[in-house]
Amino acid sequence: YVDNNLPEKAIDLFNEIQNPDDVHMLLLFNSCAQLKTKEALDLVKKISKQIPKSLYSNPRLLTSLLDALMKCGDVAHAEALFYSSKEKVLPMYGAMMKGINRLNIYDNAELAMSQLFISF
Repeated sequence: YVDNNLPEKAIDLFNEIQNPDDVHMLLLFNSCAQLKTKEALDLVKKISKQIPKSLYSNPRLLTSLLDALMKCGDVAHAEALFYSSKEKVLPMYGAMMKGINRLNIYDNAELAMSQLFISF
């Protein structure tokens, strides 16, 4: 459903899963990122609170979460997650940079991006 631009169906299917794993959560975050709505953001926040600490070391899951947060407009939460992450991988930087550019939230996007790389 995610690949066929049917994020609502993917979310409905996710809601039927009793014990979602990291792959299911990753797909959910991707679906929410496609929707870019307040409802999608609320779901991202709800599910992100349920992520076991052990999965916070999964860079693909974190990148998907960052992407969803940025696309749904919660820059503060995305930045907090990004800066608190111990191991940052390049796709995480990419998700943040794309979000900064897309949202045009900083007067000087170049400065904001250089600050992202301070921790690199």
